[in-house]
Amino acid sequence: MLGELEGEEEVVIADLEAGTGTVLRIKPGQADVVVVVATPTVKAIDVAARAARTARNRETRVVLVANRVTGEPDVTAIAAAVPHDLLVAVPDDPAIEEADRQGAAPIDFAPEAPAVRALSALAQRLTA
Repeated sequence: MLGELEGEEEVVIADLEAGTGTVLRIKPGQADVVVVVATPTVKAIDVAARAARTARNRETRVVLVANRVTGEPDVTAIAAAVPHDLLVAVPDDPAIEEADRQGAAPIDFAPEAPAVRALSALAQRLTA
């Protein structure tokens, strides 16, 4: 699919399955940025580190999202283990869980929630 969309004006944002399988299928130069998401657990950090290294081996910039962090120690642990070019921290936010329970998009349910603001800032950076 990505090979068919190559071009200067093409922008594709996709939410793909967790792990390294998808990143392994990206050819060098085929993606400008890979967003790697990691929660502050040992297993998630390990998988994120492998995905980030794989993306870098394919000449792709890595944006690391430290997700559901509860403080600076979580961010530091993730950032230290996962190679990245840009780090974005998204706090653990009860508004996200409540939006999910309500069946609503977090941005519609609680646009000023800290996690929504962090993700909105990331979206702005990626599309700028």
